[in-house]
Amino acid sequence: MARNYSFEKIENFRDLGGYECRYGETSFGVIYRSATLMDATEADVNKIKRLGIKTILDLREIKAKQEQIGLVEEDPSFQIINLNVNGNGRIPRDWNDGVESYLEMLEDPSSSRAILKAVLHADKPLLIHCNAGKDRTGVFCALLLDLAGVDFASINSDFMASFPLLEKATIRIKKEQPNLLPDVCLTPDITYLREVRNRFLKRYGSAESYCERIGLSEDEILGLQNVLGRQEKSCGAVIFKDGKVLVEHMVQGHYSIPKGHVEPCDEGDETRTAAREIQEELGLRVKFIPGFRMTTQYAPGKGVFKQVVWFAAYAEHGEIKTQKSEVSDAYWLSPADAVRILSHQDDRDVVTKASYFEAKLPGFCED
Repeated sequence: MARNYSFEKIENFRDLGGYECRYGETSFGVIYRSATLMDATEADVNKIKRLGIKTILDLREIKAKQEQIGLVEEDPSFQIINLNVNGNGRIPRDWNDGVESYLEMLEDPSSSRAILKAVLHADKPLLIHCNAGKDRTGVFCALLLDLAGVDFASINSDFMASFPLLEKATIRIKKEQPNLLPDVCLTPDITYLREVRNRFLKRYGSAESYCERIGLSEDEILGLQNVLGRQEKSCGAVIFKDGKVLVEHMVQGHYSIPKGHVEPCDEGDETRTAAREIQEELGLRVKFIPGFRMTTQYAPGKGVFKQVVWFAAYAEHGEIKTQKSEVSDAYWLSPADAVRILSHQDDRDVVTKASYFEAKLPGFCED
């Protein structure tokens, strides 16, 4: 599959797929990176759509976002997430200051945590970009590749690939502002990112330790390690009856709420997937509550990244008949008891939000 893509007005556009990693190879079509989208033409926008990109993570500084609005930002097809990188990609004074400027991008826990959570939870495929797509974008893409277990030589190769893909921007900048940028910003140096990495490891020990230090949970770190893996999707629901919530005791031993894989027979209908899985696992038919939909993401196994789409529903009349190959038993519990017994935090969060939604919804009842 292609790694680099050519556009009319967008430079440095490429895929993070195809790198050997701890679980085999990073997947194509999950996370892309690029330079600014400000000058994107209509043809460029259509090409981004053909790639299936759903979310665009814009790391440019606030001023640039306010002053530079293009066709991509105006298109409702994309979810635009605007987040700033610590330091706003400041211009370094020299080589050493350039190395430190990269580390500064990671120093503020709140900004780094927000960016990594966005990468984890946003709908995929995802495109990350800044102005050149080399520095701010490069730092966080290098971190994602490191978390996936990609070797440093490949990470450095990915970083160095930006320079020849920014030919037009480099020519323009040198012509318009010949004294503005030091050589480190425009001239390839194979030792540059290695020095950044050496100082990063001295300060934090590893990418995983860094993520822990900025406040990411163990599950979130595991998700980031596998976010470039095989993408899966399931759908499920929080099921209510007489003020109680249905909780499954799974054969594997954990407590969960019903969900299951999307199948071709569902024809892309998320509620159809959820309804089918509930009937297969529990023998229940449900009536969905309008207006509730949320998603969670996690890594169920090595090299696998799963998105789960959740709905809320009322159980229609009928007794529970569990699918014994998957579900040992099922219980109707109060929302508070359900939250206490569920094994995973994501499930607890879903039940909490669905219960609040159901309790506040006027004029809609089980009957």
